[in-house]
Amino acid sequence: MACSDDDSTGTGGGAASGTTSSGSGSSQGGGGAGEGGGGAPAGTGGEGGSTTTAGTGGEGGGGAAAGTGGEGGGGGAAAGTGGEGGGAPPSDPACGADTAAFADVEPILTRSCANQYCHGNAGAPTGGLDLRASAAVGKLVDQDSASCSREQALVVPFKPSSSYLMNKLKEVGLCDPDESRMPPTAPLPEADIKTINDWICAGAPAR
Repeated sequence: MACSDDDSTGTGGGAASGTTSSGSGSSQGGGGAGEGGGGAPAGTGGEGGSTTTAGTGGEGGGGAAAGTGGEGGGGGAAAGTGGEGGGAPPSDPACGADTAAFADVEPILTRSCANQYCHGNAGAPTGGLDLRASAAVGKLVDQDSASCSREQALVVPFKPSSSYLMNKLKEVGLCDPDESRMPPTAPLPEADIKTINDWICAGAPAR
């Protein structure tokens, strides 16, 4: 914190009152006040100015420099806080320590969803949702479900609890009461549903 003009004047006053009866002593006292003034930002300059030797004034100045350095450490703390806000993903109660890559999800989609009669038909995939390996991520991530009248993304990165794909797989909270779970023939095994959940928790990466 910068000193006020009053502090500087106080230090100068210390130099005048510190003048001794000999010319030599006066010169030394002035030196002490001058160096002590350098320490004024930390409040040590006043004490340095009251000394009669240049050596003591020098120590006072050194103390001020160290004090200033200590306050500078606060700047480091601010930088640390900035690091914290640098982009940690939002938490989701459905996420744990496990994550998965799209390479783990792709065989599940290929086996259970992306056949030629459903979401693998290149010309007219069911619901316009192409879940073949080359298209699945782009068609799922941040894309609204065709079943819902309101905006409802199929996959929200890092948030399976907000991803409508998980509703479809578990047959819960469906937008249309006549809608069925996916795949319609038989529910996915819990292990497969967890893999898809963990992929979303990882941010739904494309690989």
